[in-house]
Amino acid sequence: MNDVCRAGFKLIEELQAQQQERLDSALVRHMQEVQLSGMEGELLPYRLNNDWTVTCLMFLCFFFLYYSINRRQKYLHQRIKTFFSNKKRSNLFDDVATESTPLFVLILTGVTCVLSGVCLFDYFLDDIPLLTEYVSPHLLLGFYILSSVLLVLYKWGTYTFTNRIFFDKERTTAWTEAYFDVIIVTGFLLFPTVLLIVFFNLSGSPSRLLILITLLLIKILLFYKCIRNFFNHFHGILHLILYFCTLEMVPDLLLWKGIVYMNKVLILKF
Repeated sequence: MNDVCRAGFKLIEELQAQQQERLDSALVRHMQEVQLSGMEGELLPYRLNNDWTVTCLMFLCFFFLYYSINRRQKYLHQRIKTFFSNKKRSNLFDDVATESTPLFVLILTGVTCVLSGVCLFDYFLDDIPLLTEYVSPHLLLGFYILSSVLLVLYKWGTYTFTNRIFFDKERTTAWTEAYFDVIIVTGFLLFPTVLLIVFFNLSGSPSRLLILITLLLIKILLFYKCIRNFFNHFHGILHLILYFCTLEMVPDLLLWKGIVYMNKVLILKF
């Protein structure tokens, strides 16, 4: 009798274990069906106004530009007056004497490079939406800002090297100062457009038109200063075209082609 009871209890335990396994398997299948029956969400597209890094950069740019207008009005006025003057060599200390002028110029040049990088980032973000899907937006933004910095340094180096060979020291110094003055003006002109791009989602044709107008104005200012500083006679017009196109226009085109190529490389690599 005891053996029969033990066999009966063992059978009951086996049946209970089988029933528990069936329940567990049914629960697992039910959970899988629930998960598969749902709808996959779609990732929101990347937007500049949702990126805290871009927002912080814009606040820094605003702070430096506001500081320069509020605290360095005399310096900026003197630079504008010197740019359109007939002096062979501009004098940074006509009305304003300060030891921090190089640092001030460096900071505003950096602001221009940051704003230029944001403009490039917005353009390629609209032109190639796949970029932010395969590459980190912060990496792309840093790459564009670095490209703007390298372009400024390259032009500064080539201008300095060429001018020291063909022109005297005073004209070389005057052109270097005028070149950085134009870069600073570029930052002031680009800032409103970049604000519209970042915080009001201005993209496409309107933003590109505003940026194109800014670039044309800047090139006209550089062309004017180049004539006044180096080629103030009519017979120098051919040298002016060669000088300006080689040192000003060609690097811009090469940079553009290089950025387009690197965008393709980044997509393929990541």
